[in-house]
Amino acid sequence: MAEAHPSVLLSGGPLRRVGGALALDFVNTADWHLKDEPVERLHSYADLVAWARGSDAIDAARVRRLLKLAKADAKAADRVLAVARSLREALFQVFLAVSRGEVPEARDLGLVNAWLARMAPRAGLVQEGHRLAWRWPEPETLESVLAPVLWSSGAILTGGDINRLKLCSADGCGWMFLDASRKANRLWCSMEGCGNRAKAQRHYRRTRA
Repeated sequence: MAEAHPSVLLSGGPLRRVGGALALDFVNTADWHLKDEPVERLHSYADLVAWARGSDAIDAARVRRLLKLAKADAKAADRVLAVARSLREALFQVFLAVSRGEVPEARDLGLVNAWLARMAPRAGLVQEGHRLAWRWPEPETLESVLAPVLWSSGAILTGGDINRLKLCSADGCGWMFLDASRKANRLWCSMEGCGNRAKAQRHYRRTRA
């Protein structure tokens, strides 16, 4: 049976959550990341906020506040979108290097560290409905939407999950995930996408032979 994944609805259509961690789902907002021209899925600041909401990084009240800030200063929102894309590429390169057992480039790690230093740390826990959540950075700014991504990135890179970090085996896909399979033998970002394409390609080669 094909495994089901929750998805996030962006302006360009649904985006599956397959990474197993917020930061990996963030780097997966570019399709075909290893090709010369990746497919961009974050086309606006509203897309960035929609992704964060769909990924359970922020609540509905924060969505309204962030979109209100973006409406009040559209140019600043566009700048934060550009920052988000740059941070995503730096994180992708860092995760990619680590997954291959390599040392990340200093410029990529430097950009990530610069934003970790700029973003307020998690200062405690607050009650949100029936659960506890990390207290949000204050004052709230357009950039605040990136805080949970940075926290997630640090947790992956410094924790035990780093040994489960993998890159989809499909040529050019570039999506990353934490392999939670029992035998640690997951190859694809999802069976519905790259897994099924690989099966179809194998079948085609067998029939041609």
